[in-house]
Amino acid sequence: MTQTGDPLENAVAERINKTIKEEFTNDRQMNFSSVKKAKEGIEKIVTFYNQERPHRSINWDTPTKAHYKTGLLKRQWKTYYKNNSCKLLTQD
Repeated sequence: MTQTGDPLENAVAERINKTIKEEFTNDRQMNFSSVKKAKEGIEKIVTFYNQERPHRSINWDTPTKAHYKTGLLKRQWKTYYKNNSCKLLTQD
């Protein structure tokens, strides 16, 4: 997923991949009969992940809800950066 192979370069993609593997494939044994059905299934999973699944790391909001908030969002996860807040962009 990254040019250097460092998972920290693309943590968002790494996180969604882990969630798909752990929450949606292992327990439910999703088997897709075609690439088209797999793409449709993954699209539904990502939509659920972003719009319906609350996340502890963003104060139990969904990613979509957190995206539309303004101001500072205190991170609830470990970070390698000195500042532990993430400034959200204001939606125009």
